[in-house]
Amino acid sequence: MTNTEANIPPEVADLAANGRKSLARSWREHLGLTKEQVAVRMNISPAALEQIEARTAKPRRATLAKVAEALGVQVEQLIR
Repeated sequence: MTNTEANIPPEVADLAANGRKSLARSWREHLGLTKEQVAVRMNISPAALEQIEARTAKPRRATLAKVAEALGVQVEQLIR
């Protein structure tokens, strides 16, 4: 699936590619949300969210679904 098919704005794709960030972190930053805000929405600690957002992390789909809900995006928009 390409970024266009997943409906990922160019700004988010650029953050992920150029900033070497995960799509989850890129979306959060694009939306202007802090780690703390998203962590509260997910009922987890900011440190746990930081682990999920790590570029090398491989979160389960269920975890990505929680992140997507907290960000207001679709799970497919968090998968490369």
